[in-house]
Amino acid sequence: MRKSVERKQRAKALAETIHTTRTTHHRRLIAIIILTLVVLDVAVIGILQLRANQIVAAQKKSIDNATATTVTNKSFASVLDSIRQTEAHSTEQTIKAIPPYPKKVATTTTTNSPTHCDVSNPTSVTVVVNKKHCINPPSWAPPDLASLDGYLMRSVAAGYMQQMMQAAAAAGLPFGLTSAYRSYNDQVATYNNWVQVNGSTTSADTVSARPGYSEHQTGLAADLDTGSCVLECFGTTAQYTWLKQNAANYGFIERYPSGLTGVTGYSPEPWHWRYVGSDTALAMKRSGVQTLEEYLGVSGGDYN
Repeated sequence: MRKSVERKQRAKALAETIHTTRTTHHRRLIAIIILTLVVLDVAVIGILQLRANQIVAAQKKSIDNATATTVTNKSFASVLDSIRQTEAHSTEQTIKAIPPYPKKVATTTTTNSPTHCDVSNPTSVTVVVNKKHCINPPSWAPPDLASLDGYLMRSVAAGYMQQMMQAAAAAGLPFGLTSAYRSYNDQVATYNNWVQVNGSTTSADTVSARPGYSEHQTGLAADLDTGSCVLECFGTTAQYTWLKQNAANYGFIERYPSGLTGVTGYSPEPWHWRYVGSDTALAMKRSGVQTLEEYLGVSGGDYN
């Protein structure tokens, strides 16, 4: 009986021990699980925080880049604005450097403006001698004539004409002279010849100047040919085309262009070229002005 009671007690004690062990084990397991969950929670929060920091950093970098781009664009815009201002200033200075272009003088063959022998400065390279303005005194002659291929011209005009002839020859388009300086007496003979050829002074006046009214007397004008082509046909040659493109570089202009007889007083003369200096010739070319009368604001047209 006693042994039976002891066995029961031992069994009860064992059961209590087992229960206590299990309870302790369960508590430890729950503690481990809770700890694991806490660690995982912290890890997840850390990962989320890290991702949030990365997103914030990326946004900040994007904002910084946008700001830098804006600053760069502003700087670039400033540079462009500066360049535009510099170009505008350069253009303005270039325009100011071009000799002033006066308003076109409306002149026709029916004008009643009086004719005067008022050209008292025939030595000027931009002097205008036409049917409204003749040389005074009539016997005036240039003091600095030089010979070029057997023809006389003012020394400055002869020098640039020679350079132009050499450049044209180098381009395979040689041309020569048929006339240059003519004195007052020479012009008397020339004009009388055209009167005989045309049958009247009215017809002669369209192709030849009266004595004292000729540009040839200034020593600044020359008539050109290609050897086989003289006068009217010169305008159909490659040499004429070359001169239209390059003559201004040497200071020469086509003095009597087509379509401007009412301004110059003469029918077109593609063979007649006049030295005016490169500054004036280039300025006229840039401005599209073809006659000295229009460029300098000097009256032109027919006599009387």
